[in-house]
Amino acid sequence: MFSRVIAAFAAAVSVATGSLAQTQAPPAVEAFSRHPQIAVPVISPDGRRIAMLSQAGGQQIVSVLSRDGEPPAGANVSDVRVSRLFWASDRMLIIVASVARDNGQWGADDYTTMYALDLERPDRLRDLPGIALGVVPETGDLVIGGRRDGGSGLAAMNPATGLERTIARSDGRYFGYALDASGTPVARLRYNVITSEYGLETRSGEYWTTVQERTEPQLTTSMWGVMAGSPGELVFTDRPNEGGRRLYSVSLETGEPVRVLFQDDEFDLTTPLFDYYTNTVLGARIDREMPTYVWFDDGMTNIQVSLEAAIPDAYVSIFSWSRDRTQFTVAAYRENRPTEYFLFDATVMSLASLGNAFPELANSVLPQRLSIRYRASDGTSIPAYLTLPDGDGPHPLVVLPHGGPAARDTGGFDYLAHFLASRGYLVLQPNYRGSSGYGVTWEQAGWGEWGRGVMQSDLTDGMNAMVRAGYAAEGRACIVGASYGGYAALAAATFTPDAFQCAAAIAPVTDLWEIARNADLWGGYQSPYSRLLASRLTGTEELPDRDQAAHISPADHADAVQIPVLLIHGREDSVVDDEHSDIMNRALERAGKDVTYIHERELDHWLTGPSMRELVLRNVEAFLAEHLGE
Repeated sequence: MFSRVIAAFAAAVSVATGSLAQTQAPPAVEAFSRHPQIAVPVISPDGRRIAMLSQAGGQQIVSVLSRDGEPPAGANVSDVRVSRLFWASDRMLIIVASVARDNGQWGADDYTTMYALDLERPDRLRDLPGIALGVVPETGDLVIGGRRDGGSGLAAMNPATGLERTIARSDGRYFGYALDASGTPVARLRYNVITSEYGLETRSGEYWTTVQERTEPQLTTSMWGVMAGSPGELVFTDRPNEGGRRLYSVSLETGEPVRVLFQDDEFDLTTPLFDYYTNTVLGARIDREMPTYVWFDDGMTNIQVSLEAAIPDAYVSIFSWSRDRTQFTVAAYRENRPTEYFLFDATVMSLASLGNAFPELANSVLPQRLSIRYRASDGTSIPAYLTLPDGDGPHPLVVLPHGGPAARDTGGFDYLAHFLASRGYLVLQPNYRGSSGYGVTWEQAGWGEWGRGVMQSDLTDGMNAMVRAGYAAEGRACIVGASYGGYAALAAATFTPDAFQCAAAIAPVTDLWEIARNADLWGGYQSPYSRLLASRLTGTEELPDRDQAAHISPADHADAVQIPVLLIHGREDSVVDDEHSDIMNRALERAGKDVTYIHERELDHWLTGPSMRELVLRNVEAFLAEHLGE
């Protein structure tokens, strides 16, 4: 019976696909640019329903499918960028999303919000005013903070009606709370951005007591909740001076450290894993070469081990679980296939596929995307991912730096890298110095190194290393990037004009003075944001002046460009204003350079919609074919 139910369920979320493995033509652009057919599947508390991101008619939807034969429910979420789903109760699904809105002045603003999908009223979404910190298990109410209306403190809200009651008042100084298993706040953090004073307060009855105080000029500490199985311990993350970002616990009673739960000498903790049924921290995700999961609960550890044995050719992550921890949704990551999702029933030890994120690619033989290291010119070992096209090398090369820059590429399927490799290009994605994920020392090695320092030379050195190794064809390399990666592409074109044969920049930063001089919009020149921005740009706590900013701004050096440049930007970008590409385009045109500028109003920073992703992929593909050859 179970297998028949799962087979029917899997069929409901799959689409008909034909095998592309035996054809010579690469997969169509649309196969890479589409919305995933299935993403972030989460199982209901009773294990009877699964909600997921999906697509229908080119629109992104949230689908709720029943294992009991009930009609499916869903909502169109194409206008927002969904980051996660979770269940407040068997009836209420919560959708966490980011929304970009044109502010009518200088671009778009971005904010995080929540929506409630009531399965008894699936015809509409309720817009919720804050961010969920946990759930009151007895009632299914959400404990919310971070309200858009400016309200402070915590409230318990019924997501079906929107009615709420205050459960913790605040004067606005508090930014983090921990809840116990009943949804009651038991700890909170306060921070003064002017004085840099940090404090931890714990609750006994109606009173709050300060158990920890210190000065923290740049706030790197976060509180995630109560430790699973140890209600007297609070779980924190911080950034020590050496090694990776760590997870540790402190005493709820005294504020004194208890134990280090996770720390790796080489890799940062990515995120703790939170259980909404108990408001506790159960484990942690670490992105090594591929995503890795560490559980602090023996039962979850045993499930992880069983799944890894059942899917030995993939890296396995547990996405969600039922309240009794017998039903699980699971993701399998591979180097040459899109993510596949499964439903695991621990009561009968059954595993069934729910579907593939990109079904048109599921039967294709995609290029391998491998974790490698290469030597920079100063001898430093640089971690990177290399996606190998079919055929014997050397191949034309695309260097694809990530955005951030305090971010990193991780292993598994990458729609852009696999798309480019399917077109015959060798794709190198360096996690250059300045990237996050490899510990504070690695990240800070990029501070003050924009444009002309090691953050940039690590990219050029990667190209040279691929040529020396025989993978890349000499004199046939292009650099392509988005956001900071777009800045890096333009920095290569201006500061090392003879290194690459072309440069494509998507939503790039081009004028650092535009950012530095507007720091007062983010709390003033002495705010934590401004100090962090300054440290990244200059390596000090002083923001660059006009001349310093110009020294590392591609827009101020357009006359040095010797190669074709492609610029792509959109009005809906809420991270990097499209004025940056406008400035760069005007500078290149005045200098008589070969520039193509594509400006689309509906294009946001993340290329959210399939039509916008397809536009970018098609233009990048044509640009590379023209300047590197097929």
